[in-house]
Parts: sequence; C-alpha cells; structure tokens
Amino acid sequence: MEQKYINGQQLSDFVETHKLMNQYSIVHFNAIVTITTANNKITNRQMEVMISFDNFNCLGQVTLMESDIDPKLYQTIFEANWQKMEHIENEYLLITDVHKKNPTIGSYSVKIIPLNKTRD
Repeated sequence: MEQKYINGQQLSDFVETHKLMNQYSIVHFNAIVTITTANNKITNRQMEVMISFDNFNCLGQVTLMESDIDPKLYQTIFEANWQKMEHIENEYLLITDVHKKNPTIGSYSVKIIPLNKTRD
C-alpha cells in the first residue's frame, strides 16, 4: 500500500481510538505537543489541534492552532499525503518529515498526545 494511504489510515485510527470526532464530524481537541526540528524544540506544550478529512485531494490534515508559534522555525500544518503519520501504541500521533524548503526546520518530528475534545 502506498505510504500516503497508510498515513491517512493511521490518522483515522488516531481520531477513532481517542474518540476525538464530535457529533458534527469536527475534530478539534486539546493536546500535549512536542515539536523537534533540526535547530529548535518545543516540549510538552498544551495546544489546540484540529484535524480535517474533507479537504480536496487530501487524506487528512493536522493543524496546530497555536498562534504564537513562529512559522519560520516550526511547521504547523501537516498532510497525510506528504508527511509520515504513525499512531504509536494507541497513545499518541507521531508526524515526521524533512522540510525541503526551509533548512532552519530541516528534519522534524511532532508528537501529539490527545487530552480532550474542545467541542462536543
């Protein structure tokens, strides 16, 4: 199976396992997030996270809703079509990739541990 389909399945499994989708099919939740890049790190920061599955030609998109993250240092939008996504031990979502256009970010990983839905 192609990697992007595996990524989409891992993302769906993460949402279903942690019951993050509300009755209106919205996935918006609080999480503990750790972002590690080539030169910088944010450790265990509570953030709002949104996941959508209805974007055109996209198998799932994860958006970190934190407004004070510098986009020159950290990526905040991740797509299952391009970034590797793994639901690790039914506990957290791990996103990994190499930012090809920004060497300041370089190789990165994002660990998302869900806490609770923000909207029911």
